[in-house]
Amino acid sequence: MKKLASILLIACLVLAVFPGFVDAQDTITVVDSRGSYVELPDPVDSIVCIAPGVTEVICALGAEDKLVGIDNWTKRNTELYPFFEDIDAVGMPMASPPSYEKIIDLDPDVVISLEESLWYYPDLENKMEDAGIPVLRLNCWKPDTFASDVRMVGMIVGEKDLAEEYIDFTTSYARKITERIAEEDMDIEDKVKVYFEFKLDNVYCGDKSAEGQLLNMAGGRNIFSEGEGKQGGSELKMSGLAEAVPYYLISPEAVVGRNPEVILRDYMDFADVMRMSGPKAYGYTDRPKVDGMKKARDKLMDRPGFDETDAVEDERVYLFAFGELASSPKWPIALGYMAKWFYPDVFSDLDPQEFHEEWLSKWHDADYKGLYVYPEEE
Repeated sequence: MKKLASILLIACLVLAVFPGFVDAQDTITVVDSRGSYVELPDPVDSIVCIAPGVTEVICALGAEDKLVGIDNWTKRNTELYPFFEDIDAVGMPMASPPSYEKIIDLDPDVVISLEESLWYYPDLENKMEDAGIPVLRLNCWKPDTFASDVRMVGMIVGEKDLAEEYIDFTTSYARKITERIAEEDMDIEDKVKVYFEFKLDNVYCGDKSAEGQLLNMAGGRNIFSEGEGKQGGSELKMSGLAEAVPYYLISPEAVVGRNPEVILRDYMDFADVMRMSGPKAYGYTDRPKVDGMKKARDKLMDRPGFDETDAVEDERVYLFAFGELASSPKWPIALGYMAKWFYPDVFSDLDPQEFHEEWLSKWHDADYKGLYVYPEEE
């Protein structure tokens, strides 16, 4: 008994002197999108997120109270998330490094950044390691890794079951589309030929990009398909990237030569993005600038030689608002639009906007509004 009493006394003294001693042992090791093992506190109570898609999922899972810092581009989305007004901004998610000093001052349990393609890696990791802050790389917007990424977010914020419900809700809609495409049993020659342009002129989306994956899932035929050995152009390398991304610079003549039947573009209004303040030009907003997307579409269709393509002749040229559908966790909605644009007869009963309305209501307690695609369905 005396020995037991002595042990208990020592334990009490340790806890009195070091009150956080036991909590310090509560950690969890996770594997992020690039396959790195990262040790996190368990539970995670504070997050700086500079991966817009991950921030959206965190909010959908009702864990927005854990966000202490977000990127400037996402922070503008205050019409959908009014509470963003009270969350610190730490810089843009791409093109320039975040404010490392600001992040360190916020002292989060974890920083979540983009995995594709390792924005400011390893500089971000090195800066945070010195401050004792782990960095996790996740996307939450690429179809092939979407489920695993969302499960990771659910684990981190303590909402595993809700994360599974979110995955089922999103992927079940996508599955209905891909199953119907499979039923058509089309030969490659029967598939609609598509040119999908990235947010930069004359840069196309390769098969391994999120947009390229959607193109193939919707039954399209990428005119620069990597699988067919038709890939051309030079691999895109942008400032801040640790590695190249699956997007390729191509000449307009190469596009015309392959005569796409449908042309898509993930459109970004660069002037709007660089303002980093005020109402958004597209996406969830009361003041969408339809003229901006219209002018971008007209400019795309007016490129030399494009008038000779079937896509322009038949006016089958469509724009997505960048970061809102095709390159976001809401990619199944983009998949719905693409399937309907590619095969209007097969998907005459499909209403992507209706599903979008359900998505916003269920996961964000919001009514549908804004501008996401152009031209919009009549």
